[in-house]
Amino acid sequence: MRTILSAVFLLFVSILPLPAQTAEEIISRNAKTLEIPSIQGSFNLELISKNGDVRKIEARAYQKHMGKAQNNRLFIFDFPPTVRGTGLLLHSYFDGRENNMWIYLPAIQRIKRIALESSGGGYFMGSDFTYRDLIDNDYTNMDIERLPDENVDGVDSYIVKSWDKTLEQRQEHGYDYLLTYYRKDIYMVHRREYFDLNGELLKVYSVGDFLDFGPYIYPTEISMTNIQTGHRSLLKLADVSTEEVPERYFTTRYLQNN
Repeated sequence: MRTILSAVFLLFVSILPLPAQTAEEIISRNAKTLEIPSIQGSFNLELISKNGDVRKIEARAYQKHMGKAQNNRLFIFDFPPTVRGTGLLLHSYFDGRENNMWIYLPAIQRIKRIALESSGGGYFMGSDFTYRDLIDNDYTNMDIERLPDENVDGVDSYIVKSWDKTLEQRQEHGYDYLLTYYRKDIYMVHRREYFDLNGELLKVYSVGDFLDFGPYIYPTEISMTNIQTGHRSLLKLADVSTEEVPERYFTTRYLQNN
């Protein structure tokens, strides 16, 4: 009798729905997929105007995860000739510290610090990506809310709404709120929608392809479309390697002497 009761109990438990995940848990699961120790590759960016004109940018890209609280990125530009030798260094943090960004301008042989905390830090090389879009969101400075799940672009998705805690921060960054769509199967962000200060859809971020390094996921094709202007930016990463990237790459000295 005890064996029968135990079997009935296990069957009952197995058909109960799993507890709903919170927005915090979804974000945490996504963060773990991005903690790849090192990655590098060639970086190609196409700037596509509303009428179809295309401008291309090429660079070498390096990334290194420095523990759970810091991620470093370096871009060295090779094309077009007008920006060859330009370097961009980013130190981003997930614990509330201020992010750091520097750009090296070979024409004047100087390094300039970029203020990320005002106006989103400006637009990255004339694209639809702001400098802030290139770093991972620090959700410690944002309010978040899980919305009902949806199938979006044919993908079963968790949806999380996020917004800066103060009006001043929202005005500085230029967004009222974001909607982020996470694939249920691998917790990768496959779409993000940016809404302007009037609550109108401004931009859409979309992942077209990615590499699965198990347990890490890395997007290798990303588009950012400005819905209001019709301009689009397409970013592709090729020749990807997970070979260890030296820490010295992520210093201002290396930035100036690459």
